Amino acid sequence: MMPLKWGILRVRLAHDDWSTLTGKFNNVNVHVISSTPIPGKDRIIGIVEVSSDNIKMLKEFFNEVKRFHNIYRFEVIDSYSRRGRSIALVNIFTNFKGSITELVTYHDSYKYSEVMHGGFENWTILTWMRPQGFLSVLRERAEVKSYTWLSVKDTSSRYARGALTGWELEVLNRAYELGYFDWPRRVNLGELANILGVNKATLSQELRIIIRKLALKELEGSRKSNLLP
Repeated sequence: MMPLKWGILRVRLAHDDWSTLTGKFNNVNVHVISSTPIPGKDRIIGIVEVSSDNIKMLKEFFNEVKRFHNIYRFEVIDSYSRRGRSIALVNIFTNFKGSITELVTYHDSYKYSEVMHGGFENWTILTWMRPQGFLSVLRERAEVKSYTWLSVKDTSSRYARGALTGWELEVLNRAYELGYFDWPRRVNLGELANILGVNKATLSQELRIIIRKLALKELEGSRKSNLLP
């Protein structure tokens, strides 16, 4: 039986959606927790986590989102603070037709995560389409600012000893350049996650995998050189 030829596409998009407001309010981060099309209706119901270390900016952001042309409901259902940031869980209704979610739904793909920051949408998409084919579909509705493709071959070998995938090398390089490994750190896990367009839990797991692979490679080399028993 032939294996499914799928892959993971990480893509940064800019298009005419309420996510553009995160460019105006650049201290606001949005993590889409769930996004579900409503059968028979041109609507998406979603739960999003919106955070900022400036509560005044957060309230101004909410007011502008509520006035955006394709927003039908934007209701705060819970709020709290964590590590100096104000966080709100929001119930949102928006258009399905013409959305990126519609493209993902109807093109053999599945959304894994979506993060908004700095006016851009950062999507991680599991897809059975060839990357260039899916990118062509996305470009019909949005500007593709950057993307990374992780093939099934890379995915199946992500736990192989010492072999970093292209995405893992990118994560390691950005973490090093931005000072994640410095003491004190110049960028924390949440900030690095926003820059890379992934959520904190995903990035934490990626960094553990990277460090484990590098440790195994170093230890194996030391044993071959008789530096370790």
